[in-house]
Amino acid sequence: MATSNAATTYLERRVLDYIFKSDSLSFASPGNNIYVGLATAVSNAEKGNLTEVQIDTDDADYTRQQVTAANWKQSVSTLGLAATNSATVLHVSDAEAFPTSGTVNINDELIAYTGKGSTATADVNGALSSSTALVVDGNSGTIAVGMKVTGTGITGTVYVTTVTDQNNLVLDTAITVSDDVALTFDGTNTLTGCSRGDSSTTAAAHSAADTVISDAQRVINDNNIEFPAAAGTAASYTVTHAFVADGQIAHANVNGAVSSSTSVAVDGNDGTIAVGDIVTGTGITGIVRVATVTDQNNIVLDTAVTLSDDVVLTFDGTNILFVGALDASKSVAAGDIFRINAGNLSIELK
Repeated sequence: MATSNAATTYLERRVLDYIFKSDSLSFASPGNNIYVGLATAVSNAEKGNLTEVQIDTDDADYTRQQVTAANWKQSVSTLGLAATNSATVLHVSDAEAFPTSGTVNINDELIAYTGKGSTATADVNGALSSSTALVVDGNSGTIAVGMKVTGTGITGTVYVTTVTDQNNLVLDTAITVSDDVALTFDGTNTLTGCSRGDSSTTAAAHSAADTVISDAQRVINDNNIEFPAAAGTAASYTVTHAFVADGQIAHANVNGAVSSSTSVAVDGNDGTIAVGDIVTGTGITGIVRVATVTDQNNIVLDTAVTLSDDVVLTFDGTNILFVGALDASKSVAAGDIFRINAGNLSIELK
């Protein structure tokens, strides 16, 4: 089966609470389901007027994939190491979703940083027995304060606290390791070039596990999101945009013909109809929304409609949150998989 990869640009910025609802610091319990989808044209993203890619002519839901909260990370973390009021390097438990530079807030202190750390490797130069003083050689990359150290014989979380030089280090925890053991030094969770007490706030000491919040809220997804085309689909589709939607889609059949009325009875429901849903189906023109839900079989629309009995109606509760153009449009043919790469699907809000 052919595989097609595509990368998205950063998606358009919107208001943070719009996606996180009333819990802006946690994506564990979003207000509604979050969906990621594909589009071929965008006329008015704010009102949800876009054309979705019909990858499967029998099941248009292939154009959107639900993303669970557990797969997302955002730029809120904790300190992995205590920091003095003059520390210029901060170690964050998980800084993957933090921008490469910016400002963080810790206990009301604003701290500007200019970069994030990298990784390095080295070999133990002489066996070590229950000591924090570590000598290494065979270095590759630059070892820096705050890097997390891993290797055979090291258990738990161990960090570099002092770099006398690139061959003589001090760790925060005593370790016992054999000579020539290969060590990895991970600094990807360190914020470097920190300016303390930024924007007239007060520089202060902070304890490990204190909350670190980035001023640019950013959420990323570690998992690839794939849109497979059905095996029997003959046509190809040109994808130009990716979008994130908040809500759900329901279907129901008109239960009794309607003539120039806003009151509609339905049956055969699939999904939950909600106020604000956009209603589409044979006989409906323009943008028509659900104004009142008396119950799931009796609804009131905001516009009078004329409908035949048993017409299938779609109730679209998705509010388009972000629409971003692909770096390059992609044609998806039968048998292809359109994949949005994990590292490239991100939402940034500031």
